[in-house]
Amino acid sequence: MQNETGQEKEYIGVILEQISSKLQLKNPKHWQQRDFENLSNQIEEKSGISLSVSTLKRISKIQFQHIPQKNTLNALAQLIDYKDWYDFKLQNPLPEVKEVRTKRVKKELKLVKRFVYLPIFGTVALLIVILILNSETAQSYSEARFSSRKNVSEGVPNTVIFDYDISMYDVDSAFIQQSWDMRRRAEIEKGEKYSTSVYYFPGYHHAKLLINDQLVKEIPVYITTSGWLQLIQNPMNDLIPIYVQENENSEGRLYISPETVKNYNINLADNNHYTSFYYVNDDFNGDSDNFTFETRIKNSLKEGARTCQFCEISIFCEFGRHFLQFCDPGCIGSLYLKFGDEYTSGKNNDLSVFGTDLNEWNDVKMEFKNKMVSVFLNGKEIYKTSYGNSNGDIKGIFYRFAGSGSVDYIRLYDSEKELIFDEEFEKKSVS
Repeated sequence: MQNETGQEKEYIGVILEQISSKLQLKNPKHWQQRDFENLSNQIEEKSGISLSVSTLKRISKIQFQHIPQKNTLNALAQLIDYKDWYDFKLQNPLPEVKEVRTKRVKKELKLVKRFVYLPIFGTVALLIVILILNSETAQSYSEARFSSRKNVSEGVPNTVIFDYDISMYDVDSAFIQQSWDMRRRAEIEKGEKYSTSVYYFPGYHHAKLLINDQLVKEIPVYITTSGWLQLIQNPMNDLIPIYVQENENSEGRLYISPETVKNYNINLADNNHYTSFYYVNDDFNGDSDNFTFETRIKNSLKEGARTCQFCEISIFCEFGRHFLQFCDPGCIGSLYLKFGDEYTSGKNNDLSVFGTDLNEWNDVKMEFKNKMVSVFLNGKEIYKTSYGNSNGDIKGIFYRFAGSGSVDYIRLYDSEKELIFDEEFEKKSVS
């Protein structure tokens, strides 16, 4: 008979295979950084449990001496639609475990026969003991208090003050996490009431209160911009970006030149920086299941693009985001798409239609109607899909380019095709 750790390792091997099959990934031993990052995001969205990339890497290699925590195993099971880890094991018995369970059932039946003539009180007491021993109770933290307030009304960096009260609970560990990213997590004390956290990126974030590795409460933190924010994602420290102050849209487009990037002491030869543009405020709004979005983008090698000319367009929403990516046709295996709660990876799906000549302007259109999505590139429909769970209201937009990319215009229409946001970048100032 296997020991408990050995059995759990076998079960973890089984669930990793099922995750790979359902999400159309390679063998877990060959998962790459972006696979782990997307898994971390999907697990949090599905289960509400945050698992770091490093944790997922250890699990994928089954490199641990002690069994992972119960919440970690539950999160893996819930990712592929099991109720929890116990439900997964129940539906996927190991051959040896199945035999052991059969023997255990026979043994328990003998015990029941022995006690069948006990007085009613004794029988009830025995049943209560069995239920207690076999149940997996989880502490409720419903009385915990958690709220936030911003130090400044808009802009970044922005210090958010979190008010909390967890004094009524036994606490081994407690944290406040800014968003999905576990690197932005701070430990808090049971006896204190306040914790501050600096947000360096705008967006509609979901701050989390965690007690004893359990997600207790989640609240929105809306970090807005005054107009367009342009920044460089610092290759030396991706947690803190470089805010670009120069007015870069004098040519009637949104663009950060290689010369500007060099002015911030970034070595272009390293080929590892991104330029990004954010517009996050109430001007950019609507129903994320019913809208039309149009834009024109370019990421030219002559104007500072990196090798694969990667571009991403994200629509920030209340409960997540829609995003799509484009690149040079030779690099499509690295692409990801997400609409609603549905992820699609270029590693195991044919996303060749998202490979295009980004040295020239490309017109992109997304049409959403009742959770059905159509994507158009240069006037031609290239992709169609649907999703299940709504992302709620639209909250903002985000562009990201490998190197220096450009945005020529943006138009957002509501479900009635009424224009609700229009940006042509005709020599307008950038914040």
